[in-house]
Amino acid sequence: MFSEIIEKINSTGAYVISADIPSGLSGDNGLVLGNAVKADKTVAIAEYKTGMFLSDGLDYCGEIALKDIGITCPPANYAQVNYGEGLQRFYYKRKRNTHKGDYGSANIIAGSEKYCGASVLAFEAALRSGCGYVKFTSPEKLKYALVAKFPQVIYTNSPDLDCNAVAIGMGGGVSGQLYAEIKFLLENYCGKLIIDADGLNSLARYGADILKRKKCQVVITPHVKEFSRLTGISVGSILENPVSVARKFAAEYGVTVLLKSCASIITDGVNVAINVRGTTALAKGGSGDMLAGFLCGCLAQGMDCFSGAYCAAQTLGLAAEIASKDFTDYCVTAKEIINNLRFSVSRLTD
Repeated sequence: MFSEIIEKINSTGAYVISADIPSGLSGDNGLVLGNAVKADKTVAIAEYKTGMFLSDGLDYCGEIALKDIGITCPPANYAQVNYGEGLQRFYYKRKRNTHKGDYGSANIIAGSEKYCGASVLAFEAALRSGCGYVKFTSPEKLKYALVAKFPQVIYTNSPDLDCNAVAIGMGGGVSGQLYAEIKFLLENYCGKLIIDADGLNSLARYGADILKRKKCQVVITPHVKEFSRLTGISVGSILENPVSVARKFAAEYGVTVLLKSCASIITDGVNVAINVRGTTALAKGGSGDMLAGFLCGCLAQGMDCFSGAYCAAQTLGLAAEIASKDFTDYCVTAKEIINNLRFSVSRLTD
């Protein structure tokens, strides 16, 4: 009966407003429960529902508004959702009397012969973050290609343990060698370490328990499939309760998780934020490489892991939105997103 009513509503062509949550859409995880009303606008009562922003939520809710009817939610550690408000604290006005050493150093460890572009995207995004130094560690053959494009590159043959932040795994290829490099960093590095892409896949293959034996602070940046490999939990089960699964993993392993999807979940095991910035222009190869590089630059400048992950996801997502207005989601490339980071930062600090 209810399914038939929902189908009738969706077939009318009328402007549809849903109260609190579209019927048939899970308020917890945003999954469609068989059939759901596709609203043009959804008015959340008292507070937003998590499912509005996850999975199918943004597609079925349409424009989202909040209405206060006098209900007070009980105190709890709720997830944060906003569209960039408050990011000025990360993009503070810089003093004139500073130098490059004041803005930290980032080390990008990325690339292989098959995925040489990943290193370029990560490196260029890190350059746009505002950190003082960006160092590059990769196979020898990639050095000359990168130096020709970016003369400011500082090339290192091995990880620089003195850098404030290190990002590893982008385009590295799953291997025991990459796993050994991650293990070395976990045991010997004392800064902030981002593990992305094939770094995560190498952990999934050879053992993630080394994350529990670390000197450094760690951020992992998996998409849902990578997180499934890492945790041994099916993709379907993760999507049914993504906030809980991500928070539990972060708490158990003592890391910050940036779980990438149509809306990204950031959690350190206690705090949770959901980034809803972005477009389907990011649903292309290279987006994760850019995010890891930009995040590395954010952490190098002194942001804590949770704040840096949230700031990087918001900034890159907005850059994609700006690029999509000019090029459409179909035609945007990673280059356009990187070029629009300057407009994204400018808007977030306005």
